[in-house]
Amino acid sequence: MVTQKDIADFVGVSRTAVSLVLNNAPNSTVSEKTKELILKAAKELGYKDTDVKPKICYVFYSRDANDPRYFQHLRVTEEAAARYGYSMLFMSIKPDPNDHQRLKELARSQDTAGILVSGLLDDTIIEILEETKVPHVYYGSTDRTDINVVTTDYSKVCYEAVRHLIELGHRRIAFFSGSLRLLINKRELAGYSKALEEAGIEVDKALIQSGAEEDGDELCSRLRELDVYYTAAYCTNTVIQFGVLQGLKRHGIAVPGQISLIGHGYTELVKLSIPQLTTMILSGDQKEIPAIRLIEIIQRKTPDPIYECLTDFELFPGGTTARCPAT
Repeated sequence: MVTQKDIADFVGVSRTAVSLVLNNAPNSTVSEKTKELILKAAKELGYKDTDVKPKICYVFYSRDANDPRYFQHLRVTEEAAARYGYSMLFMSIKPDPNDHQRLKELARSQDTAGILVSGLLDDTIIEILEETKVPHVYYGSTDRTDINVVTTDYSKVCYEAVRHLIELGHRRIAFFSGSLRLLINKRELAGYSKALEEAGIEVDKALIQSGAEEDGDELCSRLRELDVYYTAAYCTNTVIQFGVLQGLKRHGIAVPGQISLIGHGYTELVKLSIPQLTTMILSGDQKEIPAIRLIEIIQRKTPDPIYECLTDFELFPGGTTARCPAT
């Protein structure tokens, strides 16, 4: 019987890469060429998926399947699921009727033990999954308390990041985020404002820049065009932070010599960046909690909704923050 290890040896890639490709998982480090080679080898070698383990389906909802912010959590979820005897399947779902139907069909599948949903949650996907009765957990930000939710304390993580900048002597601190219509970004803005106000620093609305496209280069360009002075910035994710860094470097602005940058989350961009990005990350094994809670619901048939907020963070030091040059 041909195994995934056989395919990995045949192509000359890692077993993990083969697993992610065959499970249709997004992986920015697996090129399209390598993906094609793996799929071709699987076909030529006569590989058949004989994995009869119950499956946990990781659903990206209303998000780009290649969004680097989610890849690490996808990998952590797969590792946690494997320890408990589950395999994992990935599915990207758009907020449209055709994809909603795909999700319903997935939920009806006999080997689907549970579903973990991450992305931009809305009432439609919540109603669909509630109707299916399949065990599920939502990993994201929502005001709903009648469903199974694991979320992050977005206000606290931003508060701690801005406090770090203040301790370095910064007082002119910008806030760069995606759309402020999103609950996640609203909560981070609340943490930003709280940190400044506690330090006796007035919140300057000109320093708050947001955009649905999450284009960090464009966000920092606005402040340059408006001639708004700042010595540091908090970015709500590493995609924005990386874009800001590139924009500043392109205009000859030294990071962190002239402007410090701190973000939230851990993606491949953190270590690929030069200098590496300074960012706030979840402490310890908290990244596994969404998957662990889902497995507990599957195994215990827990009837009552769970709500858990992840609140412990630590600083990944990177190299994009320094003392304020004016101090």
